Order: sequence, then structure tokens, then C-alpha cells
Amino acid sequence: MSVPSPQVIEKVIMKQASFIRKFSGTILVFAAALLVGCTPLYLSDIHTTSTPRSQLLDVAELAREPVATLGLLTSASLQGFNPPLSHALNAALSEASPPIRGIAAHETLNMLIQQGLGAEYSTLIASFGRGGILEREPLRRIGSALSSRYVLLPGLAEFNQVIIDRLSIYGWNIIQSRVTTLRLWLQLWETQTGTILWESSGEVTLATKLLRSEQTVPLDEIAQKLWLRMIQDNLLDGESGSRFIFSN
Repeated sequence: MSVPSPQVIEKVIMKQASFIRKFSGTILVFAAALLVGCTPLYLSDIHTTSTPRSQLLDVAELAREPVATLGLLTSASLQGFNPPLSHALNAALSEASPPIRGIAAHETLNMLIQQGLGAEYSTLIASFGRGGILEREPLRRIGSALSSRYVLLPGLAEFNQVIIDRLSIYGWNIIQSRVTTLRLWLQLWETQTGTILWESSGEVTLATKLLRSEQTVPLDEIAQKLWLRMIQDNLLDGESGSRFIFSN
């Protein structure tokens, strides 16, 4: 379908008097962005909750020693999101204050394979899937091989997107919103004792104004913001929960 000319867009918008009176600022911004090819606008709500930190956790050591990241756990249908979400977690660790020197998941796996522990790692993750715990002895051996006292275990609980039409001109949608819901969880384990020291879950709901149909939501950037709030507010600052609204 051909794109209406700017003159047609302006004429139709001007006819929507009541709509313009209510949302005039929004329409002008989106119409201008459409004509000049700007990127989408975002409005997002982040909410996190966490358990209290264990007294065994040495927060200062998190900033001094490398913390290994295990592979992201999720359902089979969402496995394709593993690389961007794992990358986003590593970026969030570096962005935290103080920064945490994380060992990326793929580097963790490579190190274990090189030391002949690939099968043991697979068994460890499989046992977690059955019972929700990381078995002590395999975890201790993996921690020693990685020279990491702590490991992070991330997970993806939900990822969902819907597109909602907002304004249509001659069958051509001038404004659409993509609503994205992302739910993540994160656990911190001590490798030598097999103890879970802290866990957090977080949810972000993002409304993205789409000005061109081919535009996509930057999932890694969304995830990085959510991971960061879980790490900074809940893990490092010790808050039991947080809420953060951001726009772009």
C-alpha cells in the first residue's frame, strides 16, 4: 500500500478535531517523526522484588572477584532469546555501581568444556530443572574450575508482544503501539557451600510507538534496564523491591 503524502496526512489529521484537542501534542510529535523518519518513542514501567540478602554474602567481594554467569534458563520455545538476554545481563553487571566483573555465559561454558566439566554442567542444570536447586558437589567443582566463589543463574519467565492500532488513515496506520512484557529472574549462589544467597524477579511493560512497520523493539536494551534494576537496587543496595519508569 502506498504511503499518503504529507499533505494528505495533514488534511486528515486536521479533520479529527476532537481527537486533536485531546491528544494534540502526541499527534504532532508522531506526525513530525513519521515525516523525518525518527526512531520510536518508549514509555516503560519496571517493577522488581527480591529476597533479603543472606548474611553469608560479601557484597564488597562481588566487586573484587569475577562472578560467573550460568546459561539462561527458560522454556524450549524461548531458547532463541538466550544470546541477547545473556549479553544484556553481562552489560548490566558492568554498568552497576560498583561494577561487577561478570564472566559471560558462553565464556563460562567454554572454560568448563576445556576442563572436561561440560557433562557435569549439563547434569547440574538438569537437576535444577527437576528440583529447583543446584547440587552442592557439582557446583563446588564448577566454582573451583572457574575460580569463582559466586555464580549467577538467570532465567526468562515470559516474553510477549502485541501490536495495537491507534490511528488509521485510509487503511494505513499512522500510529501503532507495540506493548512488550518481559519477566526475568536472577539467583546468586555460593559455589563452595551450595547455598543460594539472593534471588530477585522483575517485570517490565514497555509501550513503543511504532512509526514504521519494520521497526522492532530493542529487546537487549529493555532487558539490560531490567537486569540493572534487579542488580543495583535489590542485590547491591539491598532493597526488597523497586519501581522505575523511564522513557526515550
